Amino acid sequence: MSLRVCTNRLSSLLRIAWVFTAATISAGCGASGSAKASEQQGNLPTGGSTGNDATGGASGAVVKNVGGTTNRGTRATGGSTGSATGGTATSSSLNPAITGSQGYATRYWDCCKPSCSWSTAVPACQKDGTTHISDRNAVSGCDSGGSAYECDDFAPWYDASTNLSYGFAAYNASGCGICYELQFTGESNGGAATGAAAIKGKQMIVQVINIGNIASGQFDLLIPGGGVGEKTAGCTAQWGSVDLGVTYGGLLSECNNDAVCMAGKCQSVFGSKPTLLAGCNWFTGWFSSADNPAVVYKQVSCPAQITAKSGISG
Repeated sequence: MSLRVCTNRLSSLLRIAWVFTAATISAGCGASGSAKASEQQGNLPTGGSTGNDATGGASGAVVKNVGGTTNRGTRATGGSTGSATGGTATSSSLNPAITGSQGYATRYWDCCKPSCSWSTAVPACQKDGTTHISDRNAVSGCDSGGSAYECDDFAPWYDASTNLSYGFAAYNASGCGICYELQFTGESNGGAATGAAAIKGKQMIVQVINIGNIASGQFDLLIPGGGVGEKTAGCTAQWGSVDLGVTYGGLLSECNNDAVCMAGKCQSVFGSKPTLLAGCNWFTGWFSSADNPAVVYKQVSCPAQITAKSGISG
């Protein structure tokens, strides 16, 4: 082989080696440049950024993490406002406040024929408490030889669809069948303040079916176990020998305003009378065994929930 040929081959090999080396160097420089750009992009904020409704002070704006994922801030999960749970009464769980006159509510259940039953369609019942008596002139069970009693249906109840309780009452300032809306103020009208604060803001509609020896602004609510008052003979005539509690104040007063004791009395006295038991449990539950709570009240149209039981619309 001549020297020229060898020289030419060597030159070719050197050119190939130079090209290979240049390409390698170029690739290395390009990778370094990409790495630098990546570092600059990685400087985007990864925490503590500003914005709306985020946890930990972060924002709802879109931010890019170093790890390459994209996320949004989420709504705060602590310290926020909203509807109360667990049975706590808040503005969101109460009906709109009412304005009206000042009064208070007491309680009784004397088993007597309602006074409005003498002149209106308000029913009285036989001794079983459920069978209506058609004779308006039937003598009250509270009087000697009487056979007409309070109907069990007059016990109070709560309707979740309206967020109201309903019931019946004795009241002296209006005629039979007039309805009133009561809103409990959280205060007590003298005596123990048992339960009054717990029902602050709650509302109830009652219909007048009895007239009694009561004060101005006083609504004497028909509540099983509420005390027989001045008519002491009716419940004994209807039920036999049972625990009626204190004459004025009933089972709660006998329990010295102890709600746990009162709940036990409901079961022991009315366990075999489901409608009356439900009314007594309403007193210990929704009504929180409130003792003579103060109210704001106003006259309203009688709702169907009430007229379906009383037979009159006021």
